[in-house]
Amino acid sequence: MELRQVHYFIEVVDQGSFTQAAEACFISQSAISQQIKALEEELGLPLLLRQGRSFSLTPAGDYFYRKAKVWLEELEGITKDTRRRAGWGDRILRVGFPGGYAGRELYQAVANFARQCPQTVIQVATGTHEELYDLLRFEGADLVVNDQRRAFSEAYVNRPLAYRPTLAEVSALGGLAGREFLSLEEARSVPCILVTSAGQEGHERDYFHTTLGYGSRFLSAPTLEAARLLVCSNRGILPLEGISPGASRDGTLWRVPVLQNNKPLRRLYCAFWRADNTHPDLSLFAELLEAAFQQ
Repeated sequence: MELRQVHYFIEVVDQGSFTQAAEACFISQSAISQQIKALEEELGLPLLLRQGRSFSLTPAGDYFYRKAKVWLEELEGITKDTRRRAGWGDRILRVGFPGGYAGRELYQAVANFARQCPQTVIQVATGTHEELYDLLRFEGADLVVNDQRRAFSEAYVNRPLAYRPTLAEVSALGGLAGREFLSLEEARSVPCILVTSAGQEGHERDYFHTTLGYGSRFLSAPTLEAARLLVCSNRGILPLEGISPGASRDGTLWRVPVLQNNKPLRRLYCAFWRADNTHPDLSLFAELLEAAFQQ
């Protein structure tokens, strides 16, 4: 059972509507329906009785809703008390970063921040777009770096960092090595490798296929390192941002720009944090991060 599934279920009941809950959570209605269905399947019983566009709680659903809502409130209190008891207070700055981003900007920002704020510890968590978004929404991170996939929300500070061109890492032993560019049309004939956890494969595949325009054949790896090993074995291409075209230092990989409609495919990376977050070091870290992305 995933924590976000419980959050989604409570939001649907509070809103009285799948559509309104999806808007409040900034996800699609089909996605929130799938998550609640997965929750019901794991529990082994229905929580909602669906009647066209409306629904009602089953007795089990009513019990789960009341208990889960209290539990989440207690969990938030426990989390805050734990931080206070640990003696860290505001000395921890929690940052989320895309697990599939290959640039070095985070390293630069953390190093510069450590020089200016040695008393504050940076904790970094990596994940997919949706995992980072959930970290931010449910207060598991103070700031996340993410590619923009949704309209900006007034509930967050949305700071654009930079557009980054997409390059495909391919095997130096394969037929794509040495290419000056790779069109999306050509990329569709080759398996696309995604850096994603098992639970996020569906989200990532849908985004890369439906929104970006890659093909329908995908492989997945839990880390960037594992994904690059698949590339080295000539299993597919790995779309990445934050790298430069040409051969890798060890000569095992070739990086080729990806074109969409004869123009470089690129994605906008942003820093996001909750508008009500009062962490005293948040603005400084965001400034250092922006400076690193614009070098």
